Amino acid sequence: MIFFKRKKYILILSLFFFLFVFDKAEAATLYIKPSQTEVSVGNIVNVQISVDTSGKFINNVESIISFPKDLLEVVSLDNKSSIFSLWVENPSFSNSIGQATFNGGVPNPGFQGGNGNIISIIFKTKKVGTASIIFSNSAVRENDGLGTDILSSQRGSTINIVSSTKIEPIVQPQTNEPIGVSIITSKTHPDQAKWYSDNTPEFSWDLPKGAVGVRTLIGTASNGVPRVEYAPPISKKKVDALPDGIYYFSLQIKTANGWSDIYRYRVNIDTTPPRPFSITFPHGEKSFDPEPIILFDTIDNESGISHYDIKVGNGGPERTAPLAVSNPYSLPAQYPGTHTVIVKAIDRAGNSTNASADFTIEAIESPIITYYQDEIESGDSIKIRGTTYPDSDITIVFKQDEKVISEEHTQSNSSGDFAFFLGKRIDTGVYTFTARVTDGRGAKSNETLPLTIAVKSALLNSLTSTVLNYLSAAILIVLALGGIILSGTYVWRRYLSIISSMKKESREAEDTVKKSFDILRKDLREHIAKLKRAESKRKLTKEEIEFLEQFEEELEDAENVIDKEIGDITR
Repeated sequence: MIFFKRKKYILILSLFFFLFVFDKAEAATLYIKPSQTEVSVGNIVNVQISVDTSGKFINNVESIISFPKDLLEVVSLDNKSSIFSLWVENPSFSNSIGQATFNGGVPNPGFQGGNGNIISIIFKTKKVGTASIIFSNSAVRENDGLGTDILSSQRGSTINIVSSTKIEPIVQPQTNEPIGVSIITSKTHPDQAKWYSDNTPEFSWDLPKGAVGVRTLIGTASNGVPRVEYAPPISKKKVDALPDGIYYFSLQIKTANGWSDIYRYRVNIDTTPPRPFSITFPHGEKSFDPEPIILFDTIDNESGISHYDIKVGNGGPERTAPLAVSNPYSLPAQYPGTHTVIVKAIDRAGNSTNASADFTIEAIESPIITYYQDEIESGDSIKIRGTTYPDSDITIVFKQDEKVISEEHTQSNSSGDFAFFLGKRIDTGVYTFTARVTDGRGAKSNETLPLTIAVKSALLNSLTSTVLNYLSAAILIVLALGGIILSGTYVWRRYLSIISSMKKESREAEDTVKKSFDILRKDLREHIAKLKRAESKRKLTKEEIEFLEQFEEELEDAENVIDKEIGDITR
């Protein structure tokens, strides 16, 4: 009884263990469709990479897909209808090593299904052979919070590449003579591997001798059979506007020998530009860094991004790879100021979408000019000294009448000092110069304010010096003469002033003397008159008569002398 109980417990535990292990077993499958196909040399074949999750929810698949590079080359990768919306590693390929890679994911709750399209790979066949497309380094991760790899199997694809396309025609009767070869060409879409934005392709072909009819077909199937018949035969066909996608134009030609093999021509049409996008600056729109970092990215649903054209201001476009350097991208060194960067995303068909953004580069400090000669003779060296950042490049620009005549460079030492000597001959004239510094990072300053240098002829300077020497002596003589003249003028005016004053005072003295003398003379004459009246009454004495005669004579002499002296003074 105990034995049976133990067997029962063992059976239950074994069943539980079996169910537990089975539940956790790897179950997903990676596979390629079609698993096998036949294609002629130079034609296109589209294979689809898919996953079967066997009922489990997954959130990530990664793989490397290898192909023989001598037999196949990848034309493009297409993930527009992928189950994944997140890409750890964007789908990419290398024809030089014969590999394509991807690493995609999907958010919660993940993907569950048996036909999960991951990417499509479009190959072009190169030569006859059997090409095996296989998986390696693959993983399918379950959405269990642990990222458990549940990949259980991988099924590749085999492509048999033959020398020419041989698909059974609708009617292929016995023929005794070979049918002439017909080659389809297209002036609107000349390269079957390229994408075009023209959605009205035109095809043409040469009709063999004896052709009585043709059949054509345009469609997305690479093995389509022509069904639209034209009799008499046509030699060209223009197709109305087609939606975006990959199409195959199929052609058969009928002669007396029957219908020919089917000839096909592929066209790739994409009229839709890449999705709109924006440009961001992870370190800010203002920076002292002369090479700011920008971020940008977009996708194109049909042909894929070919490249980006990046343009700053009026500079020419700079082409960059589609995915490798778009995030982040370092702009080339810019001068201080506000700039506009324009990024144009261009798909493989030439459609484009633009994005633009403004950014500002802050200027570092300008150099300080400590010495220069504002006037030199022609033939002399221009000497400039200054100070700025250590071990930096200084650009000195010489201008004449706003026209740049020379741009020179020098380096500052470890202390920031710099010296510049311009040894080449500069014609006489007036020049200005400015200086700008660029540090080790490439950051630039604004230009200094213009400083002026006058370059004069040596002969002219000599003549000018001689003339100035003589002119200086002449000026001194003129100044001396001028001083003498001014002094003489002053003395003369002073003399005249004194004479005028003396004349005035003389006239005043003359008037005073005359008045005084008149009074004296009046008084004396009255005394003389009295003496004469006394003479009538008595006889004057001899002494009185002599006194009277002598006094009158002397009074007259005194009056004459006074008049003469006053007259001399006034002259």
